Amino acid sequence: MKKVHRIVITGGPCGGKTTALEKISKTFREMGYHVIIVNETATELIHDGIRPFGDHKLDLIDFQRLVLDAQIRKEEIRDRAVSMSSNDKIIVLYDRGILDNRAYLSDNQFKKIADELNIKEADIIPRYDLVIHLVTAADGAVEHYSLDNNTARTETVEEAIRIDQKTIDSWTSHPNFRIIGNKTGFNEKINRVINYIRDEVGEKEVSHEEKYLVDINGIDIASIHTHLVRQSITEFVTRFDFDENEMYRKTTIDGASYYTCTVMSNMRDSNHRLTIYRVISEEEYYDKLNNSSNQPIEKVRYNFIYEKDRYRLDIYDNPKGLVILEKDITEDSSLELPNFITPKKNITNDLEYYDASIYSRINSKNKTYRK
Repeated sequence: MKKVHRIVITGGPCGGKTTALEKISKTFREMGYHVIIVNETATELIHDGIRPFGDHKLDLIDFQRLVLDAQIRKEEIRDRAVSMSSNDKIIVLYDRGILDNRAYLSDNQFKKIADELNIKEADIIPRYDLVIHLVTAADGAVEHYSLDNNTARTETVEEAIRIDQKTIDSWTSHPNFRIIGNKTGFNEKINRVINYIRDEVGEKEVSHEEKYLVDINGIDIASIHTHLVRQSITEFVTRFDFDENEMYRKTTIDGASYYTCTVMSNMRDSNHRLTIYRVISEEEYYDKLNNSSNQPIEKVRYNFIYEKDRYRLDIYDNPKGLVILEKDITEDSSLELPNFITPKKNITNDLEYYDASIYSRINSKNKTYRK
């Protein structure tokens, strides 16, 4: 059976994308994969003399409209190539994905172009299985920041850091989004990219996260001065066991939805889980839901990045009153939590707060979460 892994490599200027793409391509071709590359569209246009700066420059919005249109067409052609390939192990590498374009526009400008092209974020997210962001050398390794190896690059150190953060903000809602900083040195930075992809092509992800119980009265969402992505989530469990569970989820962003099935297996260290994740059709989701007589979990998720760490704040409507903060742990992670959230309890190792356990609890006699 043909298995295709679609992986975005993104990041700020001079983050290591070119080196990473070369090493990924070489490594996985040697392992027998058919590697298909979607080169960075903006750079191609700039090299062709179509640019938003310098002589004969285009208006920025017009330029980004061309980039987005060309990006979609290129991805469609690669998808056709995938369907023609005889290899059953395929990796499609995207040198930036569709949401990268938002980093160079205001939210309203990006929405205007996306509406013209009939693009919704809920349609974009499932296009890619994994998104890896390489933080610009300007942030944490400024001595290595250079414009010499890319003639399409014009950013100062300050501009590079600003674009890097906007790019991170653009991908915050993706469920398999990884940020790799500069604390471990460049070679290790590239090796971490390879390791994330090794996990992905094995159809598994070993996640390491911390979880905290939070008092909703201690949070003022409006006062959080960082980019927030709001999602409405409905999920239910079709197979439940403390060792493994299968969960179906509907995720809605700005009125549009996508659907996923996730199988999670707990490892001996209970804050590590082996995860198999796949995008499913709306029909498969509702077929499973209609065959279940249980109440689904209902919650609002706020995705955000703080100090380069990725967080998910889940505010549950069913069960009412439950609020959980999750933090992804990597080699770059800060020891501190955001100062605008005060946790009540660290529940990292508490299986009772996994969604499968919560689902089981709300479908017993106790319908409301109790402190």
